[in-house]
Amino acid sequence: MRRLALAVLVLGAAVLAPTAAAKVTYCAPTGDYCTSVKKVNGVRYLRITSFAFNGRVKICVSKGGRVCHSFRLTKAGPAYGLNIRWRRHYPDRGAGTYRVSFFLGAQRLGPVLAFVK
Repeated sequence: MRRLALAVLVLGAAVLAPTAAAKVTYCAPTGDYCTSVKKVNGVRYLRITSFAFNGRVKICVSKGGRVCHSFRLTKAGPAYGLNIRWRRHYPDRGAGTYRVSFFLGAQRLGPVLAFVK
């Protein structure tokens, strides 16, 4: 019985814990766009760069609730891009895993990215 309880506890912790392989960047296989939630010099940036589309994108951040904002891509050399500071636009809900989704209209762009604070 003790082994079963321990196994359930370990399995539950593995499911709930953020993985070391949590994606912080993604590029479409076609190379049309890339998204990122990387930290640079201590600042968490939410980024998207596109060679295939321009206009507005929606970025949603989830942790204990979901907050979405729409932003306009701007011309950056041969591509369009967006580079925003997470703390400036989204609530800091303390330590834990934050999940970030990028959308063009109703279409999600790539997988949900995640970062741990």
